[in-house]
Amino acid sequence: MITLSEEGVIQVLRDLGLSRREAEVYIFLSRRGSQGANQVSTSLKVERVQTYRALKSLQEKGVVEASLEAPTRFNAVPFDALLNSLIKTKKTEATELETKKDTLITAWKSLSSRASEYPIAKFRVLADKRGIYEEIQNMVGSAKQEVLQLTTSLGVIQLDVAGILDAITDSAKKNPHAELRMLANISKENQEIISQMLKKTRTPKLNIEWRHMDFDSKLYPQMVIKDGEETILYVTSQEKSPPTDYVETGLWIRSKMFALALKESFMETWRNATRAEDRIEALKTGKPVEQTIVIRDAKEAQQKLQNTLDAAEKDMITIVSSDSVNTIADDNLLQKYREKGLDIRIMAPIDLDNIDAAQKLSRTCEVRNTPISYLAMMAVDGKHLFTFKTPPLSQQTTKTMFHLDDVFYTNDRRYVERVTEMLNDIWKRGIDIKEMTSTPATRTTQIQVPSSATASTVIDLILKNNVNSVIVTENRNPVGIITERDLLEKIVKPRRNPAQTHAKEIMSLPVLSIESGRPLTEALRTMKTSGINKLAVFKNGKLVGMLTLK
Repeated sequence: MITLSEEGVIQVLRDLGLSRREAEVYIFLSRRGSQGANQVSTSLKVERVQTYRALKSLQEKGVVEASLEAPTRFNAVPFDALLNSLIKTKKTEATELETKKDTLITAWKSLSSRASEYPIAKFRVLADKRGIYEEIQNMVGSAKQEVLQLTTSLGVIQLDVAGILDAITDSAKKNPHAELRMLANISKENQEIISQMLKKTRTPKLNIEWRHMDFDSKLYPQMVIKDGEETILYVTSQEKSPPTDYVETGLWIRSKMFALALKESFMETWRNATRAEDRIEALKTGKPVEQTIVIRDAKEAQQKLQNTLDAAEKDMITIVSSDSVNTIADDNLLQKYREKGLDIRIMAPIDLDNIDAAQKLSRTCEVRNTPISYLAMMAVDGKHLFTFKTPPLSQQTTKTMFHLDDVFYTNDRRYVERVTEMLNDIWKRGIDIKEMTSTPATRTTQIQVPSSATASTVIDLILKNNVNSVIVTENRNPVGIITERDLLEKIVKPRRNPAQTHAKEIMSLPVLSIESGRPLTEALRTMKTSGINKLAVFKNGKLVGMLTLK
């Protein structure tokens, strides 16, 4: 028989595809059972970020399973199942490699003689405004398939002064098959210029389309892409200077690969942009344009969220993660909006890790506990809705109110109204933080059985009353508890006869209790300290029910 030390087991796991850190985490979870990421990090003396990365990788490999509760707890799969899975993966990889062997060798031999798909890239620095606009004129005039242009609010005015907008119209007349897409920050200062351009392209109908996108940066890079081959990048350095005072620097690049990469970025922005006609109408009437977009960039999402809250007039209702409560309280993220009179309601799972922060927030905002971790959302004035993704494990240590990658935003009136109504319903079902810290603990009726009752009787009572545990008593005093887990471990697994097994033989000890008038926070602390999820609730020395962590 082969005997392996822990180091030997780690080496076997590494040979089968796990890293050393992953092997150590797996062995720890196998020994300790269900654990949170913080417990793993502390016990193994590993930084939290590294622990999260290891847990995420193990999840992806099917080696570790995660619970749906908050905070997340992790369990290791059985060792034999792990070995079978890793061995199967290695065999599959070897089989696939053997199958592809001839194809790979043939492809490798052809690489040495194959010419590059892309020609050698060329570039040229354009050191002044005149050189930049002359090059843009040439690109627009010689375009065969398409011209994509992105510019800022003041950039539109500058293009008009330089005659480039007229050149774009002339090019569209000469080559009606070429697509010309203009993406700009349409503002009060340039809306008349674009209105005139829209009239010119409407009759006769030319293949030119304008769209609007807010570019908040004062130093935003502008670009022109021609036929997926040539690109000009340039920057206006002084947004508020008169058009004649602009100091600009540009870079002309002839590279198919570079142009196609920039085009992909341009089209991503284009798809989320607003029709120019809708934007101009909104500027004239003051009515905002309805839009539904996914904001990919975290900084752009942060700016959009801040602008929306800065302009808020009435209220904000949000549902956040457990960790976010601490971040909001520690950094006073919503303080300035509360000071200007905004009615703020916050919902989150409240636990021992954030109860103090929740109490701090409750002094200025309304805070309620929602035990289920819903998707993070925020509705502002019943007009704006943000939906935020759950951050990956590697980013859960970042202190932000929301995860700001790929944020969903809409101001579609009907959609926002429906979701706001849903948030209000969740709010009504939540528990006010003040109730959790000042009112008696919530109780559920608990079934009692004498210690002499058989396991069969216990099973019948659990099924009949739709509960998952019963209290065992002697002389009407609680002496133990029997849960569904006890029945599985002590009756089903060893195949004992339930009719001949008594309650006192399978009950768990001890039964911890709390007086019915104590606050929920005290019950939570007792459960966490003792590592249990049920408390017997007494009133005047009499058992009146059970309080469960769920």
